[in-house]
Amino acid sequence: MTYPRDPGDPGYDDTRVVERRERVVEERPAGYPPQAPSANVNVAPASPGYAPAYVEPAAPGPLYYARRVLSLLFGILAALLVLRILLLALAANAGNPIVDAIYGITEPFVAPFRGIFSIDQVTPNGRNVLDFAAVVALIGWTLVYALIMAILGLADRREPA
Repeated sequence: MTYPRDPGDPGYDDTRVVERRERVVEERPAGYPPQAPSANVNVAPASPGYAPAYVEPAAPGPLYYARRVLSLLFGILAALLVLRILLLALAANAGNPIVDAIYGITEPFVAPFRGIFSIDQVTPNGRNVLDFAAVVALIGWTLVYALIMAILGLADRREPA
């Protein structure tokens, strides 16, 4: 069956079917950049002469989930300490249950850092307070977190292939 080819014909149809091929794996010329084979890496198949650009990540190590949980816990602690600093700096009502809960939760984490310096609080007008001990506690707990994560990172290393 033939279709009219002239745009003036009443049965003219200019619909076209275009076939498009997409590559699932982006490819680069072989050797660019050089990739060393690893036992922990699954490589997607590619055309001959091309190296795959996508490399499937290796399975997480045994301490991966412990590090994730610790990151979550220390993140919550850091957020609560920042809230404490802001609430004290803005002279929040300590009678409010939310403010009181934040002060109560964070006090055990600030207490070990009180007295490190001769100044613990700065009160410019009597109401607003810059809790210097809470700032030092935030820095101190962040350093403790970094140390624990570094130790877990060393313990979670794998042997090279």
